[in-house]
Amino acid sequence: MGAAMESVLGGYNDPRVEKWFDPATDNTLYPEHPNFPYKGIQGGAFIVAKDDRLTFSTLDKQFDPAGNNAGGKRRMLMPSDVLFTLAEASLRGWAGAGSAQENYENGVRASFTEWGAGGVDDYLANDTDLPLDYIDPKDARNNFANRMTVTVKWDEAADNEVKLDKILTQKWISSVHNTIEIWVDHRRTGYPKLPYVSKNDSDATWGVIPANEFLKRMP
Repeated sequence: MGAAMESVLGGYNDPRVEKWFDPATDNTLYPEHPNFPYKGIQGGAFIVAKDDRLTFSTLDKQFDPAGNNAGGKRRMLMPSDVLFTLAEASLRGWAGAGSAQENYENGVRASFTEWGAGGVDDYLANDTDLPLDYIDPKDARNNFANRMTVTVKWDEAADNEVKLDKILTQKWISSVHNTIEIWVDHRRTGYPKLPYVSKNDSDATWGVIPANEFLKRMP
């Protein structure tokens, strides 16, 4: 599990977390949210030894090709992906795309159905919770403050940037295992507002990535 996923899924009280990740096996890792027993690893982190993080949350066993899902299929393009794309198209005024709000909410509903999670009505009504700040119990240099400012509930009165942020944040969550798709979305829009890496090893040889920027292409 990535630290950003811990932050977002924990902050939004997202029921899909148990479909994607297993709880941490050390309950001393998350004193800041004891009712959310998951702990992620920051991308671009300071890590002294891999063994320090073996008790952090891992992918759920259903994704183990040697386990329960041996020979199983992986998602590529799902109804939720299409609906979130339509929501963005609606926001941009593309003909025939329909309502941005309906596509957004139906995208979230489709994602919950795809992963077999319940509680979608309460999730969509949440207009208060935000992602959590992240604390690395092994190395404080990896701590970060949440940058995301949008709640889950749709707000028709919000401006289009807020609405786009909501759409792409939910698409990012739903497409957690389709990493290229969500990287491309993030690269072109800047949403969702992910944490910056803690350890930036970029240099002049391959290109310098500023401290408050992200990798956008690979040579």
